[in-house]
Amino acid sequence: RVAAPDTSYTDRLDALVNILNHNGLVIHTPKRIECIDISNISGDWATGSLVVFTDGVPDTREYRRFRIKISGTPNDVAMMREVILRRFRHPEWPTPDLLVVDGGKSQVKAAQHALSFAIPIIGLAKRFEEIVIPFRDSFHSVLLVRSSPALHLLQHIRDEAHRFAKR
Repeated sequence: RVAAPDTSYTDRLDALVNILNHNGLVIHTPKRIECIDISNISGDWATGSLVVFTDGVPDTREYRRFRIKISGTPNDVAMMREVILRRFRHPEWPTPDLLVVDGGKSQVKAAQHALSFAIPIIGLAKRFEEIVIPFRDSFHSVLLVRSSPALHLLQHIRDEAHRFAKR
């Protein structure tokens, strides 16, 4: 049995919006958050996973997996770009209010370059759980306290993308 979370999904979403707005990425409470993660085993069997959270809750019916088509030396940035390009070739899928990529500045930059229109994009870099927020021509790196509801939401989204990629 799973213990009830200490904060509601709405509180977590509100905390995330406040952090992003405070750091230059002005958004309203996102109804649809998508997260993309790249997974491979020693450079083989590379896949990209797309998970969707609606109103802060996993929406498993909307999850998608992409088999990476590029070959050669493993390149997370190129694979991220490929998955994002393929994801947004589906106009029938709802547009996210926020796109989270698993990774840092390079992955966020790849996501920005892959899109021909503006969607708020952030990264969650694993090493220090650093939130990477594009700001003008550079980036803000935000480290939140481990107890932050916003960080808990982003970790939940990213961990779900990891779990789905390896399934």
